[in-house]
Amino acid sequence: MPIHPLLVKTKLYKSILCLIKPFIRTYNYMTFLDYVTKNRKHGYINDYYNKNTGYNYRYQLHETILLKLNINQLPVNYLEFGVAEGNMIKFWASKNSNENSLFIGFDSFEGLPESWENKAKEHFNNEGKIPVISDGRVSFVKGWFQDTVHKYLKNMDFSNQSIFHLDADLFSSTLYVLFQIHPFIKKDDILIFDEFSSVENEFLALETFRKCIGKDWGFQFLGAVNNFRQVALQIK
Repeated sequence: MPIHPLLVKTKLYKSILCLIKPFIRTYNYMTFLDYVTKNRKHGYINDYYNKNTGYNYRYQLHETILLKLNINQLPVNYLEFGVAEGNMIKFWASKNSNENSLFIGFDSFEGLPESWENKAKEHFNNEGKIPVISDGRVSFVKGWFQDTVHKYLKNMDFSNQSIFHLDADLFSSTLYVLFQIHPFIKKDDILIFDEFSSVENEFLALETFRKCIGKDWGFQFLGAVNNFRQVALQIK
């Protein structure tokens, strides 16, 4: 006789959930550490283990990618999911000189739709204001991802090399974006995660995505900074 009728009737499953939840989190964390172990000596840049981390060190990862892959003068599509004040998209536009490059930022500019790590809902709220960047190649798509991303991407030309900067923080937002860009990703395109060490969020979103699309889709590890807080991968 199956056990689930008993668990449902007695609601014992609720107590079991409380008991096993820490183990699920521990499993995900150990999976992340396994990923770190396999890649800690790889990539063009890798500071593991660095006791003196800093948020601005993430620019080192982006700068290294631009230089090592010689894409600072090539026509590229740079798509950023999670823009906030627009500092990184402005950085990329300043570093790539090709007039045919496009830099597109997706954001609601109303902050997080739910709490994340130690940040409350609506943290990063820019009061709906879009960053002002004086570069005609830069544009922004305002709104929640589920309302904007699919509509925009289906009409976009992806013949140029694309850089997808995933800075949505949340598991749900990151996973949604990964599935939306999946039909357009091609060899040599680049994925950059800005909070990869957020194990229950960006890391878990990538692991879930990889399981869904199959193991034959290869990634080359390009580098990491801040002890795998920021990570870059290239499609093989």
